[in-house]
Amino acid sequence: MSTSLFASTGLPSLASGSCKSAPATKRDPHWRRPTDRFADLCNVPWLGWMFVYTTVLLFFSGHRCVALKSLVAMYSTSKDNTSGAKVVAMGLGFLEDFVCTTYFASVLWVFDALKQAAITRSDSGNTKHKCVAIQRVWTLATFVTSWLLFFAMMTPFVADLLLVQLRDMRFTFNLITMAINERNYASAAPISSEEYTEGFMHMASLAIMATFFAIVRTWTPWCNLSRWNPTHLVVADSQTRGAKVSTVRGVKYVELSLEEGSVSQISGSATTVRGFIYQNLSCFRRVQQAAVVCTGLVIVPTIIVAVSCSSSPLVAYSAMNATLNELFGHALQPSAKGPASFNLPPVETNIHPTEQYKRFGKNSLYRRTTGFHGDLAFDVNVTPENPPNVLVIGVESFRFQDSRYLVGDEDPSHLFKGTNMTVTPNFDRWAKRGVALRNMWSSNPTSRSLESMLFAQTPYYSTVKTGITGGRKDTKLAGVPQLFKAKGYETFFTTGCATDFENWNVFLPSHGFDTVWSKDDVAEWAEKDLGIKHDEWYGDEHRGFNWGVHDDINLQVLGDLLVNKTKEQRQRVADGEAKRPMFITHYTISSHAPFDARPTWYAESEKPDFSALYDGERYEKDIKNYVEIRYFTDMELGKFMDRMADAGVLNDTIVVIMGDHGQAPEADSIHLDELSVTRVAAAIVAEGRLGDAAGLVIEDAVQQYDILNTLADITGVPDEGFEQNGVGRSLKRKVRFGDRGVFSNVPGYKLSVVRGHLRLRFDGITDWMQLHNIETDHDMLLDLFPEQSPKDQAEWLAWRDEGRRISAYYTNRWDDNCFLAVNCD
Repeated sequence: MSTSLFASTGLPSLASGSCKSAPATKRDPHWRRPTDRFADLCNVPWLGWMFVYTTVLLFFSGHRCVALKSLVAMYSTSKDNTSGAKVVAMGLGFLEDFVCTTYFASVLWVFDALKQAAITRSDSGNTKHKCVAIQRVWTLATFVTSWLLFFAMMTPFVADLLLVQLRDMRFTFNLITMAINERNYASAAPISSEEYTEGFMHMASLAIMATFFAIVRTWTPWCNLSRWNPTHLVVADSQTRGAKVSTVRGVKYVELSLEEGSVSQISGSATTVRGFIYQNLSCFRRVQQAAVVCTGLVIVPTIIVAVSCSSSPLVAYSAMNATLNELFGHALQPSAKGPASFNLPPVETNIHPTEQYKRFGKNSLYRRTTGFHGDLAFDVNVTPENPPNVLVIGVESFRFQDSRYLVGDEDPSHLFKGTNMTVTPNFDRWAKRGVALRNMWSSNPTSRSLESMLFAQTPYYSTVKTGITGGRKDTKLAGVPQLFKAKGYETFFTTGCATDFENWNVFLPSHGFDTVWSKDDVAEWAEKDLGIKHDEWYGDEHRGFNWGVHDDINLQVLGDLLVNKTKEQRQRVADGEAKRPMFITHYTISSHAPFDARPTWYAESEKPDFSALYDGERYEKDIKNYVEIRYFTDMELGKFMDRMADAGVLNDTIVVIMGDHGQAPEADSIHLDELSVTRVAAAIVAEGRLGDAAGLVIEDAVQQYDILNTLADITGVPDEGFEQNGVGRSLKRKVRFGDRGVFSNVPGYKLSVVRGHLRLRFDGITDWMQLHNIETDHDMLLDLFPEQSPKDQAEWLAWRDEGRRISAYYTNRWDDNCFLAVNCD
């Protein structure tokens, strides 16, 4: 005889679920009812795990297939864009998705196990009514937890691929941090309606999928993951060996046979031996289970990370699961190629030969500049006895292609659609009286242009923050403000926008500016001296908007400051005192994206007909808004310059006008057209001081980081020189066209180096690159790199490596706070 012990592997509630079957009857197993077969299927213990893995992996794979073309195009050259590369990327991506799904399923299993234990405990000590209430609570908890976990896991992944398709960017959690820090400006963020629609559709599909997943998890008993887990794969055989399985009413029972009397016969030493054997078997099973857990949660993920790191950057980036990458601290993300370029000459070769300097150490840009030499491209009449005021105006989103004077009459890229119009007649008028810089390059957004313009460096290379972010109060820097303070100047920073953006209000006073005016200071001045009423800022008059005080007001307040300070200077000189000149940096704001804010008086005024520039274009409304607000700022700039000339201020002031960066209202995203975003308008106006050089146009490539050395050369270097850590040159000196390259970095997009009229776009990590003629191919349709000779290609590759190296150099110096040091310890 034998004694049978039955262990149910189903759930008591199964009978009332969708898997309910009719009572079991003896019949040929080949002729069993479909309901019985369905019951057997529902009682497979690992069915819930299969559902989780299948659902999640299908969702991952579907999104990968949709975004694959954009992913590969983002990182590949024409020779890399092969079917084999795509297959490998999809394969590695599937493995990463599998690891991510394993972690997800493990978390769900822990929840289900805790839930099952809690329900079992409540069943034993509560009334039926209370048990029902507890069951309902756990049902709700299962739905909410399943929904939230699915949504949380998928959101980084979906957001990443959406950013790839819309903006050629990748997702990190730092983007969320940045959004939180800049939440006050969220309503003014330059996001197109198409991007809003795409984002809504992706999030809606994700929410629907999360809801489906949560419903199945909540109302199907077979989706309870605590019924089984992968460790059963190694212990199931020994536990069920010799067992018989039967099904009664859809519930499986396992019959374990024990010999009759076997229990009573175990006694004495035999009991000890048997207990010892059972104990060892139990320990062995636990070791097996731990090995399975370690393999799934540690070893396999480690192998996948190693495979990703050993793959090409194209494959690694295309396969990258953003959720898993964030979980692993960006371990799946290829590292940038910067200082590893060991074949490059020392970094100090970036210091231009026209600069005289004393270097503080090897392989460092930290130095003391003592002067400049070489033939002059232009000269500015300045005497030490009467040092001029210096004004740098950064015009929001001011592009090269807005100025007909800079573009030229031939307009080889057809930027003005065959018309002879200009959007900026006042800038053109003053640029003709000064020195026009028609090949000026910048970085985006404004904070990065500040890094370049003020401190002569390529910007901090990060998609989610700049070097200025957080205020950097303890970071030691040397640049334009420090130069002029050393020369005895008063230093001002004025703007119509808010200075709490990225903590400018901390950064600027900490790094050389005696006085900083934000939109609040400008508004206070305007209410006191210009008769503007407080309710006009955001009332029907729209004197202000989300980003600040419009340019008609902030440029008028700037003019008042200059006129009043110039009067004080003249009075001091008349009294036999030192003049104490001013250095002022002013940033305008009205032309900030999305370009639809303007004062009511201007909105209702008559404007030039710019319809030839936007009629029939895909983003006609956006382009119309842009050119009209560009014209507004240009009109106010012209009024400001005319006023300064009439007041006698301009003859005593050197003015640099330049775009802080550009924008591209013509593109799917205003940041995507790299030439529109980074090639800006610029001119130096030195009224009455240029002589025959008035009207000069500099064709060669220059960068905002050239402003430091240019102003130092124009106004004179202090007797003891000045410290710096920059890569700029003096534009006052002649150079041979095309010899020098300038770097323009917009983190999140491609890096670039410009020499003459040729611009090389390149990736910071992969071998992707393209070469374009910036004059004839504004839309970057014709890649000239394959046509170059092997010698020229090698030269461009050297410039690419130098661009990576110099970008990494400045990023490391920001991170380690060691600009004014030879080495970063």
